Amino acid sequence: MFARIIGFLLRPLIRPIRYGALKLMKKVRAPNDRRPIIATSDHILSEFVLPLVFNLFQEDKFRERASFSKLPTVEHDRIFNELEVAGICLAMFYLRAVKSLVRPENYHFWQEVEEHLPKQLQKIMLGFGISGSNAKLMRQLVDMRRAEYEELAKIAQNINIEHDEEFRALPPEMKWFAAAMQATAVGTVKHIRRGKYQEKEPLVQYLVEWLMRLRRKISRLVKNL
Repeated sequence: MFARIIGFLLRPLIRPIRYGALKLMKKVRAPNDRRPIIATSDHILSEFVLPLVFNLFQEDKFRERASFSKLPTVEHDRIFNELEVAGICLAMFYLRAVKSLVRPENYHFWQEVEEHLPKQLQKIMLGFGISGSNAKLMRQLVDMRRAEYEELAKIAQNINIEHDEEFRALPPEMKWFAAAMQATAVGTVKHIRRGKYQEKEPLVQYLVEWLMRLRRKISRLVKNL
């Protein structure tokens, strides 16, 4: 159902909050002013995560690889939810890893944005008319998947450190993020397949490439803000 709501709202493109307005809010905010955090979280979700999730969900190639034609509509909705959670987790993991990319005084701001993202998703869903109970369940699903993918990331990081020389050369935060992105793709595919996961699953690389596109959009925001 949420996928259909997102699709309807994206027909007229969501009006973007200009980088300049966000930058000004962030620059002049008082210590306890959370409005820039809320606005930036909303921008990440409304301008990056949700549109990219919906576009991926509509792609013929993705639907073919996810075997949509063999699944009932209720499964399509569940898959959309998993993609949405994957996008939000990717955003949170990236914002946690930008320590080496931003000034120290800015890192705390991005940590607060990271922490606020699940709550902002809940607010967005309520604004779309989703019931309070379902919006709360989605927020809880984000928290659950984030913890799950963090554990998978630890395993992926250890494997990559042992076998990948290029991976070992990355800064510590980027090592962790690369492993977290890989873990998010693998974990999401496992949930899409309901645990029926095969080695060399082509859908994993497809999701990694999609997550990288999302990461680039968020990266530009971080650098510009």
